[in-house]
Amino acid sequence: MPQLSMFQAGLTGHLAKPNDEQRVALDFAGHLLTDTAHDLRSPLAAARELTQLVADGIEGPISAEQKQHLQAVVARCNDMQRLIDDMLHFECVRTGSPRIARDWIAACELPAQVQPLIESTRRGRGIGLKWIGFERHLPAMFADADKVKRLLVNLIDNALRATPESGQVTVRTELARSGDRMRLSVEDTGAGIAPQQWSQLSQRGVSQLDGHGLGLSICRQIAALHFTQLDVVSAHGQGARFSLELPTGGASAVVDSFSRWRESIQTTNAATSPIPQPAGQRIRPTRRSTPNVSPVQTLPIETPPPRYPHSVAMVGVSAVQAMPTEPTRNLDRFLQSHCEMHELFYQRNASQWILLLDSNIGEAEQRIVAMDQARSRTGDTLRGTCPLQWSNPLSIAVGTPTDRKQLQQAFVQGKLGPHRPLPPPKSIAETKPVASSTEPLLSAIAQQRLDSEVRWLTQRFRHRQNRLLRQAEAIRPVH
Repeated sequence: MPQLSMFQAGLTGHLAKPNDEQRVALDFAGHLLTDTAHDLRSPLAAARELTQLVADGIEGPISAEQKQHLQAVVARCNDMQRLIDDMLHFECVRTGSPRIARDWIAACELPAQVQPLIESTRRGRGIGLKWIGFERHLPAMFADADKVKRLLVNLIDNALRATPESGQVTVRTELARSGDRMRLSVEDTGAGIAPQQWSQLSQRGVSQLDGHGLGLSICRQIAALHFTQLDVVSAHGQGARFSLELPTGGASAVVDSFSRWRESIQTTNAATSPIPQPAGQRIRPTRRSTPNVSPVQTLPIETPPPRYPHSVAMVGVSAVQAMPTEPTRNLDRFLQSHCEMHELFYQRNASQWILLLDSNIGEAEQRIVAMDQARSRTGDTLRGTCPLQWSNPLSIAVGTPTDRKQLQQAFVQGKLGPHRPLPPPKSIAETKPVASSTEPLLSAIAQQRLDSEVRWLTQRFRHRQNRLLRQAEAIRPVH
C-alpha cells in the first residue's frame, strides 16, 4: 500500500481521483490524524492550565523572568491548540462534513474576539497590529463567526511570522466594488512573494514562505465554505495581502456568491482536465519560460468537488406557525448541522428556510425524511405543536451566468414546489415489538464481538486516564 501524506492527497479529487489503495490509505491517515488530535487535547489542556496557575502566582511567588518564560510556554500551548483544531477541521472538510453554521454577523465584533488569540505571538515579536474599517455602521456579513475568526487568526499568525520585528500587520475591512460584498484582508510588511515562489504558495501544507503547516490550507478551506477564494496581492520586497469577500447584500448576494462559486469550480475542473491528443500525432516539446505573474493571484480551490456539478436540488422548509426566537435559532442550527460541502442552507424569514442540496431528486427526498426523523430524536418540544412542511425538491441547473440568474430569481422569490406529505411519526403502540426475552437480541458471534469491543474501549479509557494523571502529576510544581 503506498504511503500517502495528508498534505499530498485527498482534497484535490477534482484533479486526480485516487484509486482504491490511495483511498484506503487516505482514510487510515485521516482516522489517525483525528485520533491523534483528540489524544493531544486533554494533556495539552492540563499542561496549559497548570502552567498558567504557576504564571499567575497562585502556587507561590515567582520572579518577572520566570513569569515571562511561563507565559511563553502558555503561548506555545495555545499554538499547539490551534494546530489541533486545524487538524480536526481539516479532516471534517475532507470527509464532507464541515459543521458550518452561517448567519449574519457584525464585522465590528471581530477585533475584540480575535485580538486576544494572537496577542501573545504579537507581543513576543514586537509587531504592531492595526484594525481599520471595523465600524459599527457596516452591514452584516453572511458567514460562520467561528470559521471567520479561525481564518483571521491563521492569516494574522502567518503575517506576524513573515513580518520583521517592529513591523506592522494591518487587518482591514472595506466594501467591494459590487456594493453587496465585504472584503476582509490581512496585510503584512514582510519580504513579499517572489515570482518563483507563487507555485510553492499554492501547494497544500504550506502555511507561510519557507514553512509548512495547515494554516493556509485551512484558510483556503474556510474560504470555500463561504463560497469564495483567497486573493493574494504581493510583490517581492513589498509585503503581502491576503483577502476574501463575504456577501452583505441579503439573499440576492448570498445566492449570487453560491452560484459564482459553483461556476468557478467547473472552470477549475475544465482548466485542469488533460487535453486528449489524437492518435499518431507528434507532441512537440514546449520551450520553458518564466510566466508573467499578475500582482493579484487567486489561490486554487482545495476542497472535494461537488457530486452533482451541474445542478442542485432546491427544497423549502416552513414552520406551520410562528415560533419563539430561541426555538427558531435552535431549528436553524439543527438544519445547518445537516449541511454538507457545496450546499447552502439559508433562513429567508422567521419561519422559512431554503436548502440548496448537492443531491439529485431521489437523494433529496431521502434526506428530507432523514432530517425530519432526526428532529424527533433531538427532543424538540415544539415538534408536535409546530411541525415542518417540506416542499418537493426541484432540480435547478448551475454553472453558467444564465443559470445563476434563474437560481437567484427562484431563491429570492421563494419559488418552491408544492408541500409534500411526510409519514407521521410512529407511536409507541404502533412500533414493532421487540423480540421476546426468549429470543436473543444478538447472535452469539455478534455478542462476542460486542463484548470484546466494550472491553477494548474500557481498557483504552483507563489507559488514557492513567496517562493523563501521570502527566498532570509530573508537571505539578513541588512545594
